[in-house]
Amino acid sequence: MKYNILVIGGSGFLGSHVADALTNDGQKVTVIDKEKSQWLDNKQLFFKANIEKPETFLHLIKKSDYIFNFAAISDLGEANKNPIKTVEVNILGLVKLLEFCVKFKIKKYIHASTVYVSGDHGGFYKSSKLSAESFVKEYFKIKKLKYCILRYGTLYGPRSDINNGLYKIITNALKKNKIIYSGSKESIRDYIHVIDAARASLKGILKEFENKTIIISGPESRKIKDILKIISEITGIKKIQYVKKDDVKIHSHYLKTPYNVKNLTSAFSMKYSDNYQIDLGQGIKNLVQDLKNKKN
Repeated sequence: MKYNILVIGGSGFLGSHVADALTNDGQKVTVIDKEKSQWLDNKQLFFKANIEKPETFLHLIKKSDYIFNFAAISDLGEANKNPIKTVEVNILGLVKLLEFCVKFKIKKYIHASTVYVSGDHGGFYKSSKLSAESFVKEYFKIKKLKYCILRYGTLYGPRSDINNGLYKIITNALKKNKIIYSGSKESIRDYIHVIDAARASLKGILKEFENKTIIISGPESRKIKDILKIISEITGIKKIQYVKKDDVKIHSHYLKTPYNVKNLTSAFSMKYSDNYQIDLGQGIKNLVQDLKNKKN
């Protein structure tokens, strides 16, 4: 069935890929963001607006069946430096939006979150996303707004920028002919290609995922030292250097797992397993080639 779907924050890394996946699925997609996406499909509509002022796009909310929200301050460093702005965007902007979703009887609100909410790390970013999830769930309990929360793991792939971990590592490696990682070589991540994550995100519309929290992360855990070896083999850059993080970054990023058994936010969540199509090695190879082309 074809629906009117609003993708807020649809010009960004993940949001733009989800907008494309929805368009390829035959949905009528409108992208809302502060800047027009350079990847905007000619089948997609665009409206320039800010999540902090959802009243400026009420006419689009009224016509929407489903709303995906990717608008957020998501960089951990930026969130730690600007906690007030983080609250204004990640919480207050969200709550304003949820009020309008209730008012105009949206079929379901789909919220982009993070695996950081399940643990002790993530700084003010984690705090804001944890609070945001709580508001989404309470809007269902109190005002019957149906939802699906999508908690994403570690993403990589095309359209990322310097705030993305693998993008930053590979970009710096190509510039300096040296692979540098800020943190422990024993760090573990469940990398998932952004295109696979976008395809999985479409499940948020389905009734089987109604009022549920879904974890979308890679099919297997990899040590960062093994990831760096893959990058070394693909790029031909032999030197790998580990740099100690500052105290703020150590506090913000998890080492081996974002999960903490004391944190009950994961009690009602489930990991979604799909037939992910992009192998990690191939995905990194493609990203290296994209960045080499960009460099030239």
